Amino acid sequence: MKVAAVIPGAGQGLRFSGDSSGLNRHVKKKQFRQFGDKSLIFTTLEPFLQSTIITSVIVVVPEDRIDWINNQVKTGLFNKPVFVVLGGDTRQRSVRNGVEVAASQHDVVVVHDAVRPFLKEVWISETVNLCEKFDGAIVAIKAKDTLKKVNDGVVNSTMEREGIWQAQTPQTFKTDVLLAAIESADEKGIIGTDEAQLVEMNGGRVAIVEGSALNIKITTQEDWELAKAIWKERLKYED
Repeated sequence: MKVAAVIPGAGQGLRFSGDSSGLNRHVKKKQFRQFGDKSLIFTTLEPFLQSTIITSVIVVVPEDRIDWINNQVKTGLFNKPVFVVLGGDTRQRSVRNGVEVAASQHDVVVVHDAVRPFLKEVWISETVNLCEKFDGAIVAIKAKDTLKKVNDGVVNSTMEREGIWQAQTPQTFKTDVLLAAIESADEKGIIGTDEAQLVEMNGGRVAIVEGSALNIKITTQEDWELAKAIWKERLKYED
């Protein structure tokens, strides 16, 4: 079984910069900032490059970063192919671009956010193995906080937490299943919140692998500071 990793990293990071208008696009996007001893996106890539399960890695980036990533790939001593693909104007389009590259030669595809640097390799293997029984499998954590439904700043109701999970990545699927789900959503004009939603809407069965609260997605400046703190704490135990 051949397994590809697709790493969508083409986002503009407007919430991170605090610029909802998108006017400050000259600000360096978070996925390309220095994180630890390398850029964030390459910190995220490392478990996939080391994994014996992953056959090839597909990195999806904005047009202005293609040459930079390609140069990094050429100088890196990687033991598997790394392909650089142009991203789209939405995450869904970017993921589709990456999955289309993987589709011809890979049975399973693992999608993981470029800005989630605390991936555990066991999540790769567990989600891939579950694709033998299910259409896909995702990493998620059980909801811990009380959940409120709110309209116009006023609480309408409190939701029952039983059976509620917060989705993370990696999200892993049979390649043909995910591609068919994205194509179906695109035809209907549907933009999903994650890949699992699209597969679910297309009739797929998706299993759960329990993740970790430390598997954070760096979306805001607060997330960046938290990620740096987690990274420093990890280094203490490695020294």
